[in-house]
Amino acid sequence: MSKHLTLGVDIGTTNVKATILNTQTGKVVAFGSEEHPLFHPHPGWAEQEADNYWKAVVSAIRQCLEGGNFADDIAAVALSGLVGVTLPVNDKGEPLRRAMIWMDSRSEQECQDIRDVVGEDTINSNNGNRLAPWFIDPKALWIKKHEPHIFDATHKFLSPSGYCTFRLSGTFSMNTGDAGLFYPYEYQKEAWNEPLATAIGIPPSTLPKLYRSHEPVGEVTRKAAAETGLRAGTIVAAGGTDISCAALGVGVTQAGQAFYSMGTGSNIGIMIPTEQTIDEYRILKWPHVLPGLTMFDAPMAFTGASLKWYRDTFGGSENRLAERMNTNVFDFFTEQAKHITAGADGLMYLPYLGNSLAPNWNSEASGVFFGMLPTMGRGHFIRSLIEGVAFDLYSNIQIARSAGAQINELVLNGGPTQSRFWNQITANVTNIPLKVPDIGEAAPLGDAILAAVAAGIYDDPVSPLKDIISIKETIEPDPQMHARYAESFEIWCRVYDSLRDTMSEHRALQRRLRQY
Repeated sequence: MSKHLTLGVDIGTTNVKATILNTQTGKVVAFGSEEHPLFHPHPGWAEQEADNYWKAVVSAIRQCLEGGNFADDIAAVALSGLVGVTLPVNDKGEPLRRAMIWMDSRSEQECQDIRDVVGEDTINSNNGNRLAPWFIDPKALWIKKHEPHIFDATHKFLSPSGYCTFRLSGTFSMNTGDAGLFYPYEYQKEAWNEPLATAIGIPPSTLPKLYRSHEPVGEVTRKAAAETGLRAGTIVAAGGTDISCAALGVGVTQAGQAFYSMGTGSNIGIMIPTEQTIDEYRILKWPHVLPGLTMFDAPMAFTGASLKWYRDTFGGSENRLAERMNTNVFDFFTEQAKHITAGADGLMYLPYLGNSLAPNWNSEASGVFFGMLPTMGRGHFIRSLIEGVAFDLYSNIQIARSAGAQINELVLNGGPTQSRFWNQITANVTNIPLKVPDIGEAAPLGDAILAAVAAGIYDDPVSPLKDIISIKETIEPDPQMHARYAESFEIWCRVYDSLRDTMSEHRALQRRLRQY
């Protein structure tokens, strides 16, 4: 029975989740989670403390270990995390400033600087992606311009999972998935393009050594063992991005499959062969945890965050009732929305609470409710929030299909996908069947599977999936509801197009108002 367990840890935007997998039974035997804060010091800025990542990781691991006598039997651990994060550390691995995360949009000028120096076509062909503040290099150049002392002291740029992997093992590393968010990463060759890094203005020495997701990078140190409760010498694998590990954790492992992950933000990831070139850059490309597969991926920023914003701003009574009844506050919100007809009587929501990612990539986009009437109540606003998020997803699906991607079904994971009401709206808007796997958290499960490969328990990440994953429900779209939503979707798109220039003018106004 010795060393038959593995540990997976996923660092999300606001929550760390950990899972222990019994590789002999294919069952999850322990789970832990811990929130960590997000800071918005200025409009368009989004930062986090790297040490808060680590504290939450430690807490989630210890919660798992408290569930049983597991530590001696854990063979390996792997971590995944949020992507598009710029985190400079010194040669001791100490953070030099707060991490600038994926939703930070301050580096538009630096995107233009890269465009002027190396050209967007060069970035497209090397990395497969567009220029946008969502990526690591523009934010790194912002540091270089505005905080040169920090840039000059930078030994490595790490991802959140890479930072916590360092805290576990003492090894500076980067998995190929996280590397895909660096423009010098040549995604079809799995290698750093050092001349391109130099041309952009990023010293190649700051780019960590690359590892495939299932490869060992080191072992748990004595110091990390004392902090986490793990045993010193436990194998540490490279891990992957949160989305690609979640894709593995729900069994999306072949070209043509698609995955929809919902949390604070959301992603739709469509699997394509890495050698396939798709000249569409409104949707991103980064490596799957499985070599040879690339995720044609559309990130969206304010998915669950939209309903969370509503809860925190207007949901006082529901929060108090949920606390008294010891139930999920979001159930109260969706119950109100159920009494409103599809289309929310014309109330529409643009889910851009600070910026827009795929497909619009507008750092000056704003959240909008459009079509309010005095007859509308709370249920209208809640339903329009859910429908607006679904419309944002559908806009990316249409672009992906136009580019030649095949999407026959979506496999779901994430907090909001636990709501069947929300899932049915998503199915009706997109007109695509939704598969709901019978698992808990997919990303840490994917990490645990990778850790088992690193430990030599599994030969590869795919073969054990048949014993771990099953589909508990398929949600079919209603064609009549889709036709009804199609009419609303067309107007929803035009609302954004009509307001796009005004949003930029409005953001400038907001900057002036803050100076008064």
